[in-house]
Amino acid sequence: MKHRDIQRSVRAQRVDRAEGDAPSIGRVGRVPGTGLSKGTRRRKKRGESGRGARHRNNRRKVMITWSVVFMLIALGTVALCVMLWVKPNSGGEAISADGSLLPPGVQKRVESEFVSPPEDESLAIVKKAMRIQKASEVDEFFRVGKGGAAQVIGFLNAMEDLDGKVDGYEWLSSMDANGMLLEGVVIRTRKDDRVRNRLALLTPDERGRWRVDFDAFARVVEPSWDQVMKEETPKALVRVITARDSYYNGTFASDADWDCYGLASPDHEEILIGYARKGSPQSLAMARIMDDGTDVQTSVNLNRAVLEIRRVEGATSRQFEISRVLAQDWVMGDTPFDEGFK
Repeated sequence: MKHRDIQRSVRAQRVDRAEGDAPSIGRVGRVPGTGLSKGTRRRKKRGESGRGARHRNNRRKVMITWSVVFMLIALGTVALCVMLWVKPNSGGEAISADGSLLPPGVQKRVESEFVSPPEDESLAIVKKAMRIQKASEVDEFFRVGKGGAAQVIGFLNAMEDLDGKVDGYEWLSSMDANGMLLEGVVIRTRKDDRVRNRLALLTPDERGRWRVDFDAFARVVEPSWDQVMKEETPKALVRVITARDSYYNGTFASDADWDCYGLASPDHEEILIGYARKGSPQSLAMARIMDDGTDVQTSVNLNRAVLEIRRVEGATSRQFEISRVLAQDWVMGDTPFDEGFK
């Protein structure tokens, strides 16, 4: 992530007179008719020029006009601030980047009674989680999946052989997604002179304990990638990095019927092609994920997702239909992500 510093220099200029004021011409000597005593009322002569009165009237009009303008600007600014504050908190319909209404359940900010842990606390949780050796310690630091504590211990023991030795940690701060509070920490490892990354996503439980989601950390797929690539496997759950693609062929030849996505994993060399039927909840959910994952610098939509994919008759070995969008990012919640688009 790149940070941009914007500096603005404003040089104030002194304004000695308001618009409509007469220019300064220095000190003027007294002329006949000035300096009359206060007790003497000067009678205006018939036919006397009204230039001075008109000047005063013009100046008064200019001052009133500018006062009204500044008042309207101030009121407009206040109204805009109120709108900007009320809109995110109103709970009403939100609008996506393409102007369409977002379905309920995916348009609100993630709010919770639990305070996100600061950098030092997040790093401490992850470092302690990486060092545990007993099954009894797993529940304190990990949100365990179907494999239970034994799977966590087995993975941690094999992690050095798989990824190499830990080379450092990097805090990513808040990464809220899928309607869940998430904090991210990257674990850098080095093996065969190559740097690798593994993402630890922390989320709070019902008691407010922040723990590492193990399935996201281990990038769990069901079945294994070797089994997924066998054509006799009809369906699979995969954790992938996804981006829009344009490969239309065979059963998925019509771009009028299908949205196309590339599906990649750090644990599998081959890039799969996933297709979501246009107008389906899966298509809308994938579009939402892509909108949230836009990279400002490259205009490339990259994001993590948990998908259920299935084989379709006539498709190639790399082509799959996206039958469910289970999660935005790699942490699964209680409700599948595409449920909010039905």
